[in-house]
Amino acid sequence: MSATTPERRDVAVVVLAAGHGRRLGRAAGPGPKWLTEVGGAPIAERHLTAIEQALGADTQVLVVVGHAAERVERYCQARAARSPLRPLLVGNDLYNERNNWYSLLVGLDALRGGRSDDQIVVVLNSDLFARPSWIGALLHAAAGLDGVPGCLAVDAARPITDEAMKVAAGPRDAAGRRWCTAIGKVGVSEPFGEYVGMSALAPPGRALVHDALRSFITQDARADAWYEAAFQEISAVSPFLALSPTPSSDWVEIDNLEDLGLAERLAGSGVKPRPTRT
Repeated sequence: MSATTPERRDVAVVVLAAGHGRRLGRAAGPGPKWLTEVGGAPIAERHLTAIEQALGADTQVLVVVGHAAERVERYCQARAARSPLRPLLVGNDLYNERNNWYSLLVGLDALRGGRSDDQIVVVLNSDLFARPSWIGALLHAAAGLDGVPGCLAVDAARPITDEAMKVAAGPRDAAGRRWCTAIGKVGVSEPFGEYVGMSALAPPGRALVHDALRSFITQDARADAWYEAAFQEISAVSPFLALSPTPSSDWVEIDNLEDLGLAERLAGSGVKPRPTRT
């Protein structure tokens, strides 16, 4: 199945997989975090399976690598024996010096030119764990993105914690959509929900984000910023990211051993990793 149909735009997926995963300790193995095993398979396997099932094996997948890049290369080569999906690896040589905003910039730069300029780009954090069908539902939503510069996958049911990437939302527009008005771990008053680490950018949104990230290069204070800082900077001027609700709260952002344990439960038994609001 091709990623392009009369109802669906051409989609490329950028996986940000340059990070080490130090807070996981030995559980992450030699890294990177994308290859951390959960339920007997790396996070990467869920991601790539979801892409194949939702968008097709001919989907353009770009994986931004840094730490232990050779392990990702070997994994993709081994996986090619059982799948026609062929991820392209792009190196981030500054993964130790700059946070994930630079990985996203590397990925967007790699997609510039030719037909890629007309693609919707899905940004996928390497530490997002969920079942392929859960991820696939959001990929379908991204492929149907129409008339908006971009969208954020937001869980509005899960209780907000201090560590959550919080999202504030404005009122519904005439089409029933809500838009991100602020995003960040701090400084977001009255958050609507939590960003899960998956977003989609249509060409106008890509251009806005690319220009914002490029400006970070000359700002030393931005070296340790997350790419969501660019989303915040743009949204503070004019909201450009519509909110895309998650299918459920059955997902985990794997940062530490507690998160890994929750992901193992989700992979093995279907138990929801955290309670939802009532």
